[in-house]
Amino acid sequence: MTSQTLTVLFADLAGSTRLYQTRGDVEAHQRVSDSLQCMKMVVERHQGILLRTVGDAVLASFEQTDSAYLASVDIQREHQSMKLSVRVGFHHGEVIPDAGDVYGNAVNLAARVAAFAEACEICTTEDSVAQLSIRHRANACFLDRVDFKGMSEPMPVYRIQWADDRAETAIITAVSRTQRYQTNLVLDLLIGARRLRIDSQNPSLTFGRAFDNDVIIDTETASRNHARIELARGRFLLHDSSTNGTYLIRGGYTPEFIRRESASLDNFGSIGLGFSPELNSPHVIEFRVTTMGR
Repeated sequence: MTSQTLTVLFADLAGSTRLYQTRGDVEAHQRVSDSLQCMKMVVERHQGILLRTVGDAVLASFEQTDSAYLASVDIQREHQSMKLSVRVGFHHGEVIPDAGDVYGNAVNLAARVAAFAEACEICTTEDSVAQLSIRHRANACFLDRVDFKGMSEPMPVYRIQWADDRAETAIITAVSRTQRYQTNLVLDLLIGARRLRIDSQNPSLTFGRAFDNDVIIDTETASRNHARIELARGRFLLHDSSTNGTYLIRGGYTPEFIRRESASLDNFGSIGLGFSPELNSPHVIEFRVTTMGR
């Protein structure tokens, strides 16, 4: 199968969950549909190919990076007039075309760059900036060096200044986004006799019954891939992706229940995958946030 070099764009409607909560299902669904139709039209206007839509996001490819740039800017401007916010990311690299879609690391990077962007922001990679014309390259400002999952070293990420009124916050210091969240906090975990630590050097652990997890929890209440704990932007977050949900006790208070959602881990407490950690079980995950060196 022959690879091809393209610029891949990922655009994601920000705040769609809140839209459904505040506007109701009918209006929110219509606004999401309007957003997707708008992005499709903009992509095609700039000679791009709409590859697929995923929920409230679109994936598209362009032969020219300048075209992806112009599409990104128009997506932002048109959503601004619709009073909606989007995050846009694009990356230039090799992809594998297959049956009207494209696959490969460039697709993954475009999605991760878009996820890194804030609402109403366009982010891109150094590879993309190098392909832009001088005129458009002048609007690309270095933002951060980011550790993306699957990459051996941090990647430079740039922000595209797109607003006519230059309303974006000016980047006036060398302090990057990731540097702002550097921390000397660590999360110590105790599972039976096993001790684990999450910190800036080891920022994530996965939990579940499947053997591909970092921590295997062999209990029938746990899903194959049940949960993940990560250090993100200076906070420890618990993400549940299970069937039975996760029970969390923080600071000795009553158990909280989360399912398919996230919660922060502060101070100390305990976690049960599908069961209350109040139960006397060897599978209870005890946690404590401490300062490095203690």
